[in-house]
Amino acid sequence: MTTLDEIKALVDSKNNAVQQRVGEKRALERRMVELDTEVQDLSASILSIEKAVWVLQGYADQQQKEVIEKVESVITSGLQAVFKNDTLEFKLYYSETKSGAKKKAPEITMAVFYECDGEQVKGDIKNSFGGGLSVVVATLLRIVFVMYLSGKVRPILFLDEPLRDLSPSYGAGNDTDGYRSRMAEFLRTLVDDAGIQVCLVSHEPDYSEISDVDYRFYGGIGSVPTVKKKTKDSIDGGM
Repeated sequence: MTTLDEIKALVDSKNNAVQQRVGEKRALERRMVELDTEVQDLSASILSIEKAVWVLQGYADQQQKEVIEKVESVITSGLQAVFKNDTLEFKLYYSETKSGAKKKAPEITMAVFYECDGEQVKGDIKNSFGGGLSVVVATLLRIVFVMYLSGKVRPILFLDEPLRDLSPSYGAGNDTDGYRSRMAEFLRTLVDDAGIQVCLVSHEPDYSEISDVDYRFYGGIGSVPTVKKKTKDSIDGGM
């Protein structure tokens, strides 16, 4: 037979168990409120990050667009100056592709457009204008990349016979107004406007005529060359 004290002890034990469960429930409720607050904070942070990424991506796209436009502008100006054709236009196409979850390296393609018989056509960079177009584009690309990608470092470009495959007078009738002389004049303008320094090695007199400092080497094979220096002005940069 159960005594009154035993019944009282059992009731007290049950009450203690109930109070413990109530305490655990309240703790869980507080934790749920805390977790809900954390979720809200994280959601707000994610939204802020997404906005920041969107802004930065937009800025990056704009910067990329500006660089491409600058490159296109310089090379288009150079092609028009060298070939005396105002319809010539150089274009860059930049694209990013994905293969599954992996992002491939960006692809950059180049094209040249010009008018022919009143219609705009897409030219072959390698073969147009007797192959001279590719020589000019390759040289100008090196220059503009140094101009716009050098950052805070002073841009200096070294060119070794860059236009040796470019015809000196094709389409002009004389060497004084040929492709090479026009290219020399455009390089001079580019150097003056962009503030870059170009160190150019060449056998062509056109480039020495437009340079600030001209080093001429004289001598035969197996002999020590004689060097003569000709300075036009005291400069900080130039050619």
